[in-house]
Amino acid sequence: MTQTFARVADGLVIEVVTLPDGVDIAESYHVDLAETFFSCDATVQQGYAYDGKKFTSPVAPEITMADLVAYAAAKRFAVETGGIFVGGFSISTDRASQSLIIGAYNYVQANPDVTVKFKTAAGFVNLTAAQIMTVANAVGAHVQAAFAAESEIIAKISDGTINAPADIDAASWPANS
Repeated sequence: MTQTFARVADGLVIEVVTLPDGVDIAESYHVDLAETFFSCDATVQQGYAYDGKKFTSPVAPEITMADLVAYAAAKRFAVETGGIFVGGFSISTDRASQSLIIGAYNYVQANPDVTVKFKTAAGFVNLTAAQIMTVANAVGAHVQAAFAAESEIIAKISDGTINAPADIDAASWPANS
C-alpha cells in the first residue's frame, strides 16, 4: 500500500508524492521541505487549494464577455483562413493568399484573355480569367460569411444568448469545404 502527500505553498498544491506505507515524509525530505507536505487522498492534484483542514479542487474562472468576444474573433480567424474548395481546387484563404487572389482578380479584370498560373494546395494549375473571378468571388464570399457569423455571435454574446465557448463553436460558421 501507499500513502499520498501534497506539498503546499501559499494555499495551493504544487506537488503530489506517493510513498510506501510506513515511510515518514520527514525521512524522505529535508525537514524544512517535509513541513510543507500534508497527507491527502490520491484524488488530490497539483492546483488544488488547501486551507489547513481540507483540499478542494480548483474552481474554473468565470468566463467574461470579453473572453467570449476574443474567442469568437479567434474562431472567425480560424474559419476565415482555413481554406475552401472551389471548382475542385483546394484554395488557401490565409491573409497572404487573399491578397494574392485579389491581385490575380485585378490582373484578369485588366487582361480578360489571359490564362493565369495559379498555385493550389495540390500544385500549379492554369486558370482562365473567368475561373480566377470565380475563385476570387468565392474567397470573398467566404471571408464575408466568416465576419458576418462573428458579428451575429457577438450580438448574441451581448444579449446573453451565447455564454460559453461551446455555444460559439456550435454557431453557424461558413464551411471550409
